[in-house]
Amino acid sequence: MRRGAVLVAAFVALAGLAACETTPDIVFTYGAQGVEIQAQRLVSEVYGAPSDPLPYSNGDLVFAIQGIKTRWPSLKPLLDDGTVGLTDDGDVALRDASSRSDGELKSLRSLVKAENRERFFLYRGMTSATGHDGDAMASGWMEYCEQVFGKEWWRQAPKGWWLRGPRGEWVQK
Repeated sequence: MRRGAVLVAAFVALAGLAACETTPDIVFTYGAQGVEIQAQRLVSEVYGAPSDPLPYSNGDLVFAIQGIKTRWPSLKPLLDDGTVGLTDDGDVALRDASSRSDGELKSLRSLVKAENRERFFLYRGMTSATGHDGDAMASGWMEYCEQVFGKEWWRQAPKGWWLRGPRGEWVQK
């Protein structure tokens, strides 16, 4: 009889969890799905579209997101004109800076380096936020976050932007 009561209690608990609802303000999720939701919403915000609140927020994430959003007005025109492109692993890279002076090229390199540093902190912060911060690099979570965000940066990018694939080839969206 006691075993039956435990099974009923377990069933009621599972039914209660199944009844949980995700709202725009509160997101109940697991790690992989949470990374995907965070990527969709954050990229949308950065690109200037309305978005629901982000499901994760910690010190690393807040700092990285602020840096990315602050730098966006300088980066967007470079993406628009093809000087900079998006990589498959969620970074940005110089694509065609041949018309730039040496001084401009130095500034462009600094901008790309700063952006990629913030994105590294964003992806590392996501591994921590989803509970995989122990050895995120070895476990593959860091790479997973980079890939999810890389796909989302590209998916939401406007037509005409450039993507560098895993073999180094550039293609225009």
